[in-house]
Amino acid sequence: MERDLAILLEDEEAIRDSFVQFFSDLEIDIELAAYDKPEGFEAAINDEATRKRLKVLIMDLSNTIKETTTQKYKAADYIQKEYDENRIPIFIHSGNLSHYHDLDDKGTVFKIEKSKSSIRSICEDIKLMKDSDFLNIFCINGSLDQRVMAEIHKSFTNQFKNLEIKRIIESIKHSAGEDSGKLKKRAKETFERIAIRSLYANMVNARLSAEEDSIIEIKLNSIEHYYRRTSPFEFWTGDIFTNNKTQEMCIITTPRCNVGHGNFDELLLCKIIKIDESTTNEFLKARSGLDALRKNITDDKKVGERHRFLPPSPQFVGGFVDYKTIFSLGKDDFTGGYSYLISISDELTNDVVRKLSTYLMRGGISETDFSESLFYIKSPTE
Repeated sequence: MERDLAILLEDEEAIRDSFVQFFSDLEIDIELAAYDKPEGFEAAINDEATRKRLKVLIMDLSNTIKETTTQKYKAADYIQKEYDENRIPIFIHSGNLSHYHDLDDKGTVFKIEKSKSSIRSICEDIKLMKDSDFLNIFCINGSLDQRVMAEIHKSFTNQFKNLEIKRIIESIKHSAGEDSGKLKKRAKETFERIAIRSLYANMVNARLSAEEDSIIEIKLNSIEHYYRRTSPFEFWTGDIFTNNKTQEMCIITTPRCNVGHGNFDELLLCKIIKIDESTTNEFLKARSGLDALRKNITDDKKVGERHRFLPPSPQFVGGFVDYKTIFSLGKDDFTGGYSYLISISDELTNDVVRKLSTYLMRGGISETDFSESLFYIKSPTE
């Protein structure tokens, strides 16, 4: 089996040698191909066999005297091309990062200023990605590609019975009428969603344990409760925004149907309060901390009726949706004064909105004298 490949473009021999040495010292099981000129890099990157093995790029921005002078870097074109077409980590290792602002804040592009410790740092990151098998998940023909295709095949072969496919197409044709373009577009979208929904459900739903002959729930990483929405519209139910002036966070709780149809005068919002020090300390207790965290995430009675806990992740600091802080804003005021941060998953959004409804529907009764009530308990009527 051919080894995974990392390609380094660096004109300084001492730096190239240091990368080779650290790959060896850290026992990174990846072949490192080092090039000092763009021409050698281009020949390698355009080779089909090389691309199949390519898992990491390490790029110096400036590799000629002319580039250093003009601050126009050929490597920038390579970086952009691989970012657009490939799914691999790209490390930009350069002393010229102050002149390069492309792909800022892109999580698969790592900008590392050259320093005494930078080479070791990059190599340690690559080793972590290799040891965790992360490098073989998203890459072309990686495990995700294979899993997706296998699940899509199962979706096609197991999702439909008897005349179901025909009936689905007939329903779409009935709606589309004589518009063949609409028929094709709608059929494509519908069957693609069926496949993706089946794929997602099979990946996150409970599984049967062959060893214990029991059902085991899939345990999500906290980060799986969040995603960065890429749809073009400005806001959606479950989106978390920050106030541009105060940096306070809030979540949109207006029902999806109202947002989707523009059927609202003002958006319904709740503030998110950050996790305080006492709560953090409670989570960190050796014996009871993990159980306290579990009860917060699953919305056990410990959390109370006023809050819904949102767990921390690398994408989001976490906090508590505070239903007491409910407020509303018109669309223009909201979009002008708030910036998008992150979105929570549909199932967590449903739970946040459900609990808001429960909070608002509290009825309550007249205040009772508890001391008098206690008397009846201590001295029951015979």
